[in-house]
Amino acid sequence: MSVHLESATLSAAPAAALRATRASVGLWIGYVAFWLGVGLFQAVAEWQHYVRRGDPYPWEPFLWELSSTAVVGALAIVVHAWNGRLLGAGVGWPMRIAGHLAGLAAFALAHTALMYALRFGVYRLAGVPYAPGSVGFVLGYEAPKDAVTYAILVGMSLGLHVFLREQRQAQELTHVNEQLAQARLAWLQAQIHPHFLFNTLNLISSVMHEDVERADRILCELAELLRESLGAGRMTMHALARELRWVVPFLAIMRQRFGDKLATQVDVDAAAAACELPPLALMAPVENAVKHGVARASGAAQVRVVGRVVGERLRLDVVDTGGIDDGDPAARDGGTGLADLRARLATLYGTDASVTLERHAGETCLRIELPARRAAA
Repeated sequence: MSVHLESATLSAAPAAALRATRASVGLWIGYVAFWLGVGLFQAVAEWQHYVRRGDPYPWEPFLWELSSTAVVGALAIVVHAWNGRLLGAGVGWPMRIAGHLAGLAAFALAHTALMYALRFGVYRLAGVPYAPGSVGFVLGYEAPKDAVTYAILVGMSLGLHVFLREQRQAQELTHVNEQLAQARLAWLQAQIHPHFLFNTLNLISSVMHEDVERADRILCELAELLRESLGAGRMTMHALARELRWVVPFLAIMRQRFGDKLATQVDVDAAAAACELPPLALMAPVENAVKHGVARASGAAQVRVVGRVVGERLRLDVVDTGGIDDGDPAARDGGTGLADLRARLATLYGTDASVTLERHAGETCLRIELPARRAAA
């Protein structure tokens, strides 16, 4: 048997946090780039009219438009937050309308004040006089445009809130489905532990009066198996290499039970041993091979466990030469253990996993195929 598994030292949590940080930075860069693009587009259009008029400072259109869009971009974040509060539970339409009227007034005042403050600062640094007019004139000129801008920002905010709400609902639904799948998986896995234990205890009972020393060896093997299986209940996946830690002792118990009637072979290469699979996934097929193959065989029989990675699939074969009773439907289907295994794999993989049972040339082969994924350390 060849078993090899490398340890992974990188944790997934820091990597996920780094990806989230990069995504957040990327969104902010995109946000700034959007408003910068809007400002430059408007500035270039205004600059063309400015040049035709023969005005003396070609940089002025860029100052006018970029100062406006910079302030709008900053205030859009505040408008989005304010709109979110007005969309909250318990806020009726009259309150929302009143809230948006107040928001429009605050937006117009803040936009005008900040925009002209920026312009006055730049003109002062450039040593160029700037006289936009009285406060009343400026507010009267900017207010209608600010009303349209505010309405556009609220509309964009509504669309964003709807999108984010749908995203949250989809995430919550996914989380609920994952929890249901995990609960179902835990229930199915819980069925395997007593099934495995009872079968093994029955085997010990069958030999303890014939050979005490032999029964003692089997009990030691069972203790080792139980120590390994304690960890299985806390995991949904582990490496095939770990699975073999109780498959191999279990086969050793079976050899002691059947003596010369049973020969076993485990042939798993390094690539397959490093792949993940559900805990105890091999126990049902191995037990099935012993129960329906070896125990019913008239002569000597062999059980082979073969693990290979074929393409992007992990292929596990449990082969026995004992044969099955074609008149026994449970034997053909693999019994309760394999039914539970199929249900577990369907829960974890959907249609990406398969369990087939075939007989060729005097051998019964149960084949499990899963996606070949390297197990976490």
